[in-house]
Amino acid sequence: MNNINFSLLETVRLLRQKTQKEVAEAVGISQSSLSKAEHGLQELPRDIMEKLCKYYDFPETFFMRSEGISPLGHLYYRKKLTVTNKIIDSFVAKVKIFKAIIDELMSAVELPEYTLGNYIPNENLSAKEIARNIRYKLKVFSGAVPNLSTLLENNGVIIIRFDFGTDKIDGLTTITDSDKKVMFINNQMPNDRIRFSMAHELGHLVMHLENPPCSSDDAERQADEFASEFLMPEEEIFPMLQNLNVQILGILKRKWRVSMHALVRRARDLDAITYQQYRNLQIYFSKKGYSRIEPIPLPVEHPTMWEETLNLYRNELGYTDEDLMSVMRINKADFINWFVCKPKVIPMNIFRMK
Repeated sequence: MNNINFSLLETVRLLRQKTQKEVAEAVGISQSSLSKAEHGLQELPRDIMEKLCKYYDFPETFFMRSEGISPLGHLYYRKKLTVTNKIIDSFVAKVKIFKAIIDELMSAVELPEYTLGNYIPNENLSAKEIARNIRYKLKVFSGAVPNLSTLLENNGVIIIRFDFGTDKIDGLTTITDSDKKVMFINNQMPNDRIRFSMAHELGHLVMHLENPPCSSDDAERQADEFASEFLMPEEEIFPMLQNLNVQILGILKRKWRVSMHALVRRARDLDAITYQQYRNLQIYFSKKGYSRIEPIPLPVEHPTMWEETLNLYRNELGYTDEDLMSVMRINKADFINWFVCKPKVIPMNIFRMK
């Protein structure tokens, strides 16, 4: 079976959240044989590969990728502390597969050029100052950032929203093998948090993907600082954050299109309110159930680039969904789960076929 890339077995196993022991017992081989196969040290007979494909519910063609699937490199994502390694491994495996699919399909379309650049935060250039530079590049000179999805896609960032399989990871940003900048956003996240998570991921994109800091803690702190200034610039918002109450928070939420939680956190970080005021508001939010769902829903921003790409294949190149599954090397269930069950979007026509 020289055409099989056995190193892809680990990616699929982690995606399905299975241990080596579970898989080995299910298909009737030793854990040692499976481990060696996953590391490219041993081939497996055809009948075992057929069992593995059936067990994983993955087409055999997926394992025929001669180039394999590249690692994500430096990984930055917003997550809760309670997320397990099994969930993280499954999520990372899915993103690695997505990266390969994106490079495969996006090769047929001409994307907007990435224009936002790369910055290295240091003592002379803070994350806050970088956020101001990016606002200027995006021509957001004052006030709230308009539709962030559209702004980023028009500047060469691919945004994909899908179900991460957990609500404990908000987003992730990475670069594909063909240097495409991709931002993944979790569909399970409340809409109130999406814009801040996108801005946070934008911070990682412009500051960290090509210039990783010494620690992930530094990266997360800088990305939060970037997102706060990007969405709620200090010079404009500081006077509005003093003497906060729930009614004022509702007004500011509509104006700046961020959650009340983000506004309260921003007020505390800027010393616009005392720690006791901050705690009182947090307690009030908890009692009202605002930790999960806040009042005053914000407009939903739908990225369109990926959906347009699939529609270009369908409408201009005549691909059926079965053809797309074949190109992506995934089964029908995964295709529907990942690419069909999506919110309806309005095409923006921001790129064309090559």
